[in-house]
Amino acid sequence: MTATDRKAFHGATGCYICGGELGNDRVRDHCHITGRYRGAAHNVRNLKLRIYPNETKVPVVFHNLRGYDGHLIRSALGKSETTEDKKICCI
Repeated sequence: MTATDRKAFHGATGCYICGGELGNDRVRDHCHITGRYRGAAHNVRNLKLRIYPNETKVPVVFHNLRGYDGHLIRSALGKSETTEDKKICCI
């Protein structure tokens, strides 16, 4: 969090999600993809914004998988449950 984010969090009086008055249950909500602070929120509301890996699709983009790291990724994909019966071919 930046200094501006901290100041905004401590000065917030309302939940940025529902608009209700904040009490002792305030938490710092942040984006789980970018990590950026979004605002002060009720703990219950914040937990409802959680990303569930089996339900939420997160795009994954690979670039330049020629090096050693690419080898590790391809090896791990070859061992995963979903591609166990498939061969991964790299050009």
